Amino acid sequence: MAKYNYITLKVKDGELEGLDELRVPEQNILREGNVIYIYKSTKSRKIYIGKTIHFIVRNKQHYNGKEEKFSNADFDQVIILISVYFNGSALDDVERQLITYFIADNPNSMKQLVQYDNDEIINLNGGNRVNEYREQEKVALEVVLPFWEVELYPNKWVNTPTLEELRNRALVKYSPIKKITIEQMKFLDEILSNPNKSFVINGDAGTGKTVLLTHLVAKLLKEKPNQQIAVVLQPNWIKTAKDIFRVYGMNNSNLKLATSTQLINNNKNYDVVIVDESHKLSRKFSKQMASFNKVYKGRFVEDENHLEALKKLGSQIVLMYDILQAIRPANMTRTQFNEATQDFEKRYLTTQFRIQAPMGKNYTSEDFVNGIKYLLYKDTGLLQQTNFNPKFDRNVFHDSNSDAYFGYFEVQPLKNLIDWVDEDRNFNPAHINRVLGGLVEPWKQADGKDPSITHWHEGNIKRRWNSTQENWIYSDDIDAEEQIGSVFAVQGIDLNKVGVLIGNDLQVNAKGHLYGNPKNFHNINGKFSNNDENPENEQEFTLFVLNIYYILMTRGIDGIRLGFWKNEMFKKYMKETLEIK
Repeated sequence: MAKYNYITLKVKDGELEGLDELRVPEQNILREGNVIYIYKSTKSRKIYIGKTIHFIVRNKQHYNGKEEKFSNADFDQVIILISVYFNGSALDDVERQLITYFIADNPNSMKQLVQYDNDEIINLNGGNRVNEYREQEKVALEVVLPFWEVELYPNKWVNTPTLEELRNRALVKYSPIKKITIEQMKFLDEILSNPNKSFVINGDAGTGKTVLLTHLVAKLLKEKPNQQIAVVLQPNWIKTAKDIFRVYGMNNSNLKLATSTQLINNNKNYDVVIVDESHKLSRKFSKQMASFNKVYKGRFVEDENHLEALKKLGSQIVLMYDILQAIRPANMTRTQFNEATQDFEKRYLTTQFRIQAPMGKNYTSEDFVNGIKYLLYKDTGLLQQTNFNPKFDRNVFHDSNSDAYFGYFEVQPLKNLIDWVDEDRNFNPAHINRVLGGLVEPWKQADGKDPSITHWHEGNIKRRWNSTQENWIYSDDIDAEEQIGSVFAVQGIDLNKVGVLIGNDLQVNAKGHLYGNPKNFHNINGKFSNNDENPENEQEFTLFVLNIYYILMTRGIDGIRLGFWKNEMFKKYMKETLEIK
């Protein structure tokens, strides 16, 4: 028995047609009952989504002449969703889900065709929060999913046949109206309530730092509309961020989205400066992009890194940070970061969102992340500075099932990883899968313009590096899915299934410790100069290499497979380190 029903009515000049022809139970629930409703206009193609406990009364309110969006939209039909599960929390949850999915589904959502009650959504329950409730999973599986795929899509209310396809889109993943955790909500409230304090939000890969960022921007724009807000982003994410804020109606003139270089050069003060991936902020460094070093002038002339300059631009600074994701000598050092943030409030995100262990397994996503951190960093002294739990379940690394989250290939790494991600696409066409690699094959920036230049070769297989770093996942290249992704193209990005080629830039020394070998590392800006004799450089370079593989191995939502690229030593090290004791 279905756990939902729906009622479709014609609308003409604000009047509901066919209301008297409905069954008595249907009429009663429309007069007084928990429902979700969706208005649609055949002519303007606009959509309006809402919730209510008195739909007939709510319809009259919409058409009382005070709501311009209803006067101009020319809605001619409405579908009303009802369910045995609908209570206050479930209504809030389903409304948010459907708004988010409709926005991601609508190819013209930039024109704000999908509308909703912005005031109510953004400020619901004192913030962007949907309370946990007992039937939450059932509502998602037994109501939202079939309603979309069995009713809305076949009846041409939506364009995308499956919700799985939508969930892979950035407009869903980073939606500023989706549910967030109590932990994230607590941090939001604390930041908003303490404008005179600055914050470092620490979090492992996949713990929701970027989602927290979009929610924070939404709250600031709504609750403090006169404040000037700047968001510092990496180049590969600026276009996506602009799309998100525009589509959700937050393309406010008080909001500035820019790289750190652009913001510093602009030399304008803001009430709040929020920095995504602050571990990648630059410092004064000889092997630095010239434009990054040119910001140190005027009032920034004495600064040693971009963070020191940004602190002069914002009354309140909020930094999203992961100590394990700095990947170049030109990134500001951990010491510099600690010195610059010594007066900041430090908070830690702990819930893993990205990685999803398969259903029915005893191990969890946290077990995998903790195991990878132990594998890479156990001899570095950095684990105590992260949210590391040494009691992780090692079974996540010993599950031999073909659908296990983790696995590796003993031979033909390139062929096997390609076959693995391609096979998954046959079963899950909506998945965004990629093979990624350490920086162990040389390339030139200009190579990306010539598809005939390849970098990875195994037998008859030839593959090239990612042709671009910015928005590579959504590249128009015919061979985009076949390209091997570098860390620069995927940092901060979610993928479904990921193959990772671990190269011989990561080796094992006589003490059994991992170290980075610069001779096998092909990114000139990722190395220290030969004439720089700082004794710490060797260990710092090792950390850059470890961080690169940590980033690559924490991209996959649904699974990861490793391939050892000219690196049998690491395979042996991995097996010994992660053996079940």
